[in-house]
Amino acid sequence: MIHRVSFVAGAASLLAALPLVARTETAEPARESSPSPAASASPAPKPKKNPHVAGANDVVTLPENRHIEWTMEVLDGPEFRLSAYRGKVVFVNIFATWCGPCRVEQPDVVAFANAHADDTVVIGVDVKEEDNVVRAYRKRYDIPYPIAMDRYDTRVRGIYREGRMVFPTTIVFKPDGTLSSAWKGNRNRAWFEYERKAALGESTD
Repeated sequence: MIHRVSFVAGAASLLAALPLVARTETAEPARESSPSPAASASPAPKPKKNPHVAGANDVVTLPENRHIEWTMEVLDGPEFRLSAYRGKVVFVNIFATWCGPCRVEQPDVVAFANAHADDTVVIGVDVKEEDNVVRAYRKRYDIPYPIAMDRYDTRVRGIYREGRMVFPTTIVFKPDGTLSSAWKGNRNRAWFEYERKAALGESTD
């Protein structure tokens, strides 16, 4: 039976399994924050803080500077383990097949995943739906990446601030396994490309 989704934060500690999502809502578009101008020309400018990082916009409760282990049983496939993809950027896209914004976003997620198969991993996380429903959705959009299943709505809720679930939500991990960014609501291909570069430490100008 496919139902387990769990996080472990830190190298030596195991966290309790996190609850998954019961409530859904449509997120307001995330707002970009502008960097403050440098006080003078002499000091080196401070790096811009990614406006989507958890803690900056209160999307998720995952720690920003600790290695995170995430294991998931997936639909029609082997277990997904985040640590197996060290050296690659990992995008976790939480969705539901009935979600309108998810369907709008889905072609861009697929195109993005296909364009960066060498250095980027994408995994979907479906919430509380039947396997055959998700299989049909996967076929409709020709999704090439694994989809984790939580049919019982018991594990993911705990990663959200105040337990407020939003479809879609995307969480990005850096190649070293630490959190890079997180945002609520559907985004386009350019947004995904920006976050990939940020996670790789490349210029986003």
